[in-house]
Amino acid sequence: MESKQYKMTLDWMRKIHQLEYAHRFESIYYSKFEKWIGISAFIITTLVAFSYRFPTVETEFYNYLPFFCKHSYFVPIASTVAAILTGLSAFLKPSEKSETHKKTGSSYEKLRHRIELILTSDNKENEMSEKLEIIKQEWESLDAINVSNRYFIKGKDKVKSFNKYPKELDFLEDII
Repeated sequence: MESKQYKMTLDWMRKIHQLEYAHRFESIYYSKFEKWIGISAFIITTLVAFSYRFPTVETEFYNYLPFFCKHSYFVPIASTVAAILTGLSAFLKPSEKSETHKKTGSSYEKLRHRIELILTSDNKENEMSEKLEIIKQEWESLDAINVSNRYFIKGKDKVKSFNKYPKELDFLEDII
């Protein structure tokens, strides 16, 4: 395989690998976010439900409690927070976003494995070009969704830590 073509293929693989990890990290974030919202709402609603059975507090001590701990304020405030968390979960749909990013990450992983097969097999230059064109078309047809910059950088750093890829765009000659 021609050196430039080989380096370009590795560059594509690096980019795909970065996107794969970025989507995996984004999927994990939304999964944790969903659990955080769900557990918080569950705890708050449980406290509200059992607040009617809280032990009675003596008047002296009751006056020193912060206002939000007093039953007449606690129930409406906690109920409102629980409703907001539940509504937020229904509106943002973190489980769906997590699943979408997980599937997108898997698509990138499959594409990366196809490139690995191309790189490790004995191909003639014209066969290689045909296979790379197919990879390019598949990559372009992926239903890509955006990832946050934070997880893109995290994915990029993860892939960079492997020390398996040449410098970005190393297949292009310097024009200085």
